[in-house]
Amino acid sequence: METTSANIENSLRSVNGYISAELGAIDRDVFDFEKYPFSFMGKAARARFTLLMAGALGAGTAETEKAAAAAELTHTASLLHDDCIDLARYRRGLPTLYDQLGVNSAILIGDILFSMAIDCAGRAAPELQSSLVGAVKRMAEGALIEENSRGKKISAATAEKIVALKTGALFRWCALAACSLAGKPALLENCARLGEEAGSAFQIIDDVLDFEGDSGACGKETLKDIKEGKFTLPLILALNDPKAGPEAEKLLAAVKSGPEADLAPALELAGLVSKGGFAGAARAAASEKIKSLFPIIDNFPHKEEAPALKNFLLSLGERTA
Repeated sequence: METTSANIENSLRSVNGYISAELGAIDRDVFDFEKYPFSFMGKAARARFTLLMAGALGAGTAETEKAAAAAELTHTASLLHDDCIDLARYRRGLPTLYDQLGVNSAILIGDILFSMAIDCAGRAAPELQSSLVGAVKRMAEGALIEENSRGKKISAATAEKIVALKTGALFRWCALAACSLAGKPALLENCARLGEEAGSAFQIIDDVLDFEGDSGACGKETLKDIKEGKFTLPLILALNDPKAGPEAEKLLAAVKSGPEADLAPALELAGLVSKGGFAGAARAAASEKIKSLFPIIDNFPHKEEAPALKNFLLSLGERTA
């Protein structure tokens, strides 16, 4: 599978078409997706990662596109559930299905997408179904650890565990799916590490953007982690700093005790995290994760495809939206 820019974009169109066809086949009495403006694919980072991995490993195009579709369906299903947990009104530049239809329908549509994803993985290769079920379990475990930690100061190690499970698990599955489809069992361990670390880095940047991103550019609300009592790496670094820590604690208390509509303490805390260099330090940690993966990529069989995969990973660590 050659991963020229044109080929990748063609494959992404195929993935999007496949997802649209699956959604369009749902009984309209169950859910009419054409009625509700919502992006079921978003930026397609997981699909793109799967396709680029497949190119570097030598997997076939048709099977890889199905695996990529399974990854995007899984991710979107998890977002539908997350939006219900977080009471999120805005996602991918559009109102969430939670906002449009309510919590019950959003959860049930997410369940349907999970089942569609597992079926789609099986069409790529039967053995990918059970591994995707395992990835979904790990994602839920990460989300539960995060939920259980709301309002509690956690360590950087616990934050790392959360991102490795919540986001790294699906990237890990994407990498393992590409490796399996390419028939390269000797590379499974390295691919697992590459996927998990890439996903963790992706999530760290997402956490940074909650502090310094623009909601319009990000396509979702910012400052939500602060307001919901989630302790992510940028905030943990600020709290652990001898100079900034006391002020960060004070602002956190103000966020917690003040009225929900008062964003001033959250904005001030975001400024402290960003201007104090803690968001930058989290970005640097994500960048180091990504660069540490390059020796693995250099050992993949299709070396001419390595630059495209490396550039994509670097772009994950540099994104501002």
